Amino acid sequence: MQKLLKYFAVVTLIVPFVSSAFTVPERPPGFVQDYAGILTVEEVTALETKISNFEKSTTNEVAIVTIKSLDGDTVENVAQEIFTKWGIGKADKNNGVLFLIAVEDRKTRIHTGYGVEGDLTDIGTSYIQRDVVTPAFRDGKYFDGINGAVDKMIEALGGSNIVPENYSEKSDNNFPWEAVVFTIIFFMQLISSVLAQTKSWWGGGVVGGL
Repeated sequence: MQKLLKYFAVVTLIVPFVSSAFTVPERPPGFVQDYAGILTVEEVTALETKISNFEKSTTNEVAIVTIKSLDGDTVENVAQEIFTKWGIGKADKNNGVLFLIAVEDRKTRIHTGYGVEGDLTDIGTSYIQRDVVTPAFRDGKYFDGINGAVDKMIEALGGSNIVPENYSEKSDNNFPWEAVVFTIIFFMQLISSVLAQTKSWWGGGVVGGL
């Protein structure tokens, strides 16, 4: 029993470091939330108008969220939390799309609801981020990148194929390598802590020490 309590204590000490560090606020009105302050008032208005008109004609919802930092979390986790907490898209259609931009981390994520995955596919979102967003952001043209991404999303959700012929995802830079490495480190710490409690010379002395 004492050993189990020790193992539980180890887990409770480590888990906070892998849990979400970003606090998702309550959903404000509108489709564009520029928390990072990278857009002008006129640019936000232009995006709001375009997305609002699209929502009225199709019921599909596109939300744009910019933040300064992920605060140590992954872009996938934060996007999922925002998408779920805000309930983006119609509940009966699950037809929402979230475009998240973390400026300081240089990460973007297009998170789609099940109802639009047939039109806005994984390869489609990869193309938008790689070939539309990244070049514009690299030049500091945030509005151009976001506006171009919205145009491509609307085009795809309208049934058009936005992906160029012979396009490949081989250079997709949004794979969560950081999350994979952090997960491996977490389990290595957990296993070594457990083995350090054993009486085995190899398990407790060598592996635990490492």
